[in-house]
Amino acid sequence: MKIIDSYFYTLKEINFLTKNKIESEAETELIFGSNEFKKYFGMSISKIDIFGRSSDLILEKNTISFINKVIKQRSEGIPIQYILDEAWFYGHKFHVYFDEKNKSLIPRSETELIVEEALKYIQKNNSKKILALDVGTGSCCIPISIIMNSSRNIIFDSIDPHTYKIAQKNILENSLNNLISLYEYEIDDILTNLNKKYDIVTANLPYISDRNAIKELRFEPDKALYAKDNGSFFIKKLVKIIPKILTTDGIVILEIDPSLTNYFEDLKKYNIKIIKDLNDFNRVVLLSLK
Repeated sequence: MKIIDSYFYTLKEINFLTKNKIESEAETELIFGSNEFKKYFGMSISKIDIFGRSSDLILEKNTISFINKVIKQRSEGIPIQYILDEAWFYGHKFHVYFDEKNKSLIPRSETELIVEEALKYIQKNNSKKILALDVGTGSCCIPISIIMNSSRNIIFDSIDPHTYKIAQKNILENSLNNLISLYEYEIDDILTNLNKKYDIVTANLPYISDRNAIKELRFEPDKALYAKDNGSFFIKKLVKIIPKILTTDGIVILEIDPSLTNYFEDLKKYNIKIIKDLNDFNRVVLLSLK
């Protein structure tokens, strides 16, 4: 089967499953451009090449079998990012799946707001070295993206008790082990084990109420999605210790559920700024000390 024919076959099958033209095109492009595809075919193929110089290349049976396996797994509802162990975030590729017990939250475009706000802060900060902390680092996509998109000297501590193997893999593949220190810590461990004050604290903690399980997210780890106290349990824990871990001119950048807006607006000891996402929902909160 020629690549161009395989592309249209895959696109048709994925579109049947997703019922979304844009999403199916993105997933099909991700399949052919993935490292997994490269293992079978010998190289990954971009959409431009599929319609251009590579269109007449022939796929062998093992590559076709791989594509059919991906389509079957997608028909079971498994996210394409877990099937391929590949997710894109802020222009970079990240591992998100080690095995069924070790997988991170799949990065979303909304979380890129955290990176954007951190880079704005870094641009205004004149310090020779910027100390940063990422809480609940998951795939470590936030620290890696911030460092990779800045020329400044940024040193991150990243904590997560659940996804060490995945985060470590992403750190090593980007050769950032000298700039990012990874720890299997809970929020409660920060004050005891990390005796520092940080210029930047970033966090995309679980913020969906544990009473509201979402069927579409059933393959992603509950521990990365849901929290007690209407989704605020971990966020409140972090907010409580901010005065002890943040420098005088530092900034905390948190992703939130819009339902937590009133909680933040009622905080008295912090300067608050709320950033909306592309859907006009309150999505990221900036906190600084008064």
